[in-house]
Amino acid sequence: MLKRTAHAAIAVALASGALVATATTAGATGDIRTVRTDKGVVRGAADGSVLTFEGIPYAAPPVGDRRWAPTAPAARWRGVRDATRPGHACPQTGVVPPVGPRSDTEDCLTVNVTAPGAGSSRPRPVMVYLHGGDHTDGEGAMNGAARLAARGDVVVVTVNHRLGALGYLAHPVLEKKGAESGNYGFLDQQAALRWVRHNAAAFGGDPSNVTLFGQSAGATSACAHLVAPTSAGLFDRVVLQSGACTRDDATTSRADALRQGVRTARDIEATHHIDDWRTASPAQLVHPFGTGPHYGPVYGGKLLPRTPRQAFATGRFHKVPVLQGMTRDENLARVYGMELAKRQATGDPDATLDKDDYRAGLDAAVGAGKAGAVAAEYPIAAHRDSPALALGAALTDGDHGRATVTNGLTLARHTRTYTYEFADDPTPWYADPAYTEPSFPAGATHTFDLPYLFDLAAYQPLDARQRALSAAMIDIWTDFARTGRAPWKPTTASALNARSLASGSGGIRPVDLAKEHHYPFWKSLG
Repeated sequence: MLKRTAHAAIAVALASGALVATATTAGATGDIRTVRTDKGVVRGAADGSVLTFEGIPYAAPPVGDRRWAPTAPAARWRGVRDATRPGHACPQTGVVPPVGPRSDTEDCLTVNVTAPGAGSSRPRPVMVYLHGGDHTDGEGAMNGAARLAARGDVVVVTVNHRLGALGYLAHPVLEKKGAESGNYGFLDQQAALRWVRHNAAAFGGDPSNVTLFGQSAGATSACAHLVAPTSAGLFDRVVLQSGACTRDDATTSRADALRQGVRTARDIEATHHIDDWRTASPAQLVHPFGTGPHYGPVYGGKLLPRTPRQAFATGRFHKVPVLQGMTRDENLARVYGMELAKRQATGDPDATLDKDDYRAGLDAAVGAGKAGAVAAEYPIAAHRDSPALALGAALTDGDHGRATVTNGLTLARHTRTYTYEFADDPTPWYADPAYTEPSFPAGATHTFDLPYLFDLAAYQPLDARQRALSAAMIDIWTDFARTGRAPWKPTTASALNARSLASGSGGIRPVDLAKEHHYPFWKSLG
């Protein structure tokens, strides 16, 4: 069983561096960029073939007495609210790409809407995206959705929600009067989904056809919505990208969260007086990506009574169609962080991982008692004589690989499920020249599927072959949002029937995901 591997190495190494188309449903001016929401009128901007509306409040700012409190309704406004610029990202350090910018502003609970500019006689499917970032970083606006909305003919909504300690701190002091602490960020997401149900039609969307999709931590959040009783009716389909619900670190128990909360309070030198906590600056409460406590949905209370693993095993979850998958080389990103940390520690810009680093990485991931068996299953000689590639394969297969197979087979017993693997190679690297490429090929690692769906400044542009794959992936994602089906056989309780997604002739093909990621070995390891 893989232990949660800290991302501190990456954090340290990188620290240096449809719209309303008629005057009858638009605003008083008849401007198609003007839309009336349930809280007031907003004016967006034309951007090529789409219209964008950014920074729309879906909830009240979680400040003062609202910090560590359930999400409250947004206030109404008069006149026309400017929606041509993103709202603030929620508090975070903004250290590691491609997450969010540094922010100390808690007035951050906003959504961004991207819709095709041309009118349609029928409401369009709505896709609500939850960003990644380990529940400590990220924002909605960085995920530009113009290509996704225009090619897929869908309305895309991206969401900001509370993160880190401000989003998921559980503590006995916060549980006075029977309140259930933690999961404030999750409650924000529910409020955003309710906003979508109430307002999708104003932007040309179909409120009865909402797909919830997320990557990494966003997928973990989507897993929580699948099992939360109060999320019933807020979405109609789910896409899970690189965040299988059955991963070992996908859930936190209430007991663990409360113990962590007590330690966090000590770390920030807070007293046991809640008023003192609520006047602490956000900077005192956020940690660099991967270096602080592990935050995320907390299970074992009324909001989330059971984990996804428990819910899927018993069929006690919202049985909507699911598209789920991973990138082929997920954890090479983690290995990249280890190499960067070694270069920084040694002062050698050309330092690479060696056999000792390989074994230390296995020990940290699975424990010394099992590391020998894993090393025998993943010999360095079988991975281009590269300790980094061998370690990346082992970490990927024992983490995302094992969980994605288990997730698909378990879900398929109860609901229509499709499984994919993003396998393009090479993929665009980071755009910032400060982030030098690793000594080994990064392949299809964690987050590198995102520029195929979104317009992301953090990555280099797609080349012609990659753009063709991008178009195919957008078609798959949006057709699934429209119909709840993918263009290949669904997963069953005994067969994944997975599809590999890569560029070039024959790049989209069947793949034996269980065999490719050594699933029988990891299942036997326990």
